[in-house]
Amino acid sequence: MICPLRDTADANDKYPPNLLVRLKPYAVLAKLNKEGVPSNANLEINATWEDDSTVAIWEYYRWGIFDLTIYEIDNDNVKRVHHVLDEARKIFERDIRTRLLKKYPKEYDSITFLSDEDKTKEAPDFKFDGRKVQIYLAADNKPNLAPGPHWTAELKAVWNLNTGKFDKVDFQPGEVTVRKPQD
Repeated sequence: MICPLRDTADANDKYPPNLLVRLKPYAVLAKLNKEGVPSNANLEINATWEDDSTVAIWEYYRWGIFDLTIYEIDNDNVKRVHHVLDEARKIFERDIRTRLLKKYPKEYDSITFLSDEDKTKEAPDFKFDGRKVQIYLAADNKPNLAPGPHWTAELKAVWNLNTGKFDKVDFQPGEVTVRKPQD
């Protein structure tokens, strides 16, 4: 994985895209996102390999996982791309629209996925299990403890690499509450 330089003498204002590459001989396999990481971003891009031909590229931003895309590689070409977090986000978006925004229509529809670095969360955000990927996501509309309507939800699911969709989905909505301003 190649990411543009930042905060170095070689960095510039125009960042090239983040890339998934083969090193010997060098070849670009995929652009990981539209543009490179801006110099002020608090974003990590990581790769978790399942085997020599399957890699999860995941982005971590401030509170937790921000993107999860799985690439299947065959003969040095990207055979299939799984936009796992995009599909999971659709489940959360349906819920926040139904449970929070119907009751509080002026509330912002922001969804933040929370990753727990101290490992008190039930499971990691994702884990390969052969041709399946175990997904565990926790989401919050106000992880910064801001006052006002507060929504949470969790998703336990299994992504099937053979079908390119979720096999099992256990969506657990949290209670919608209203936080009082802190003194």
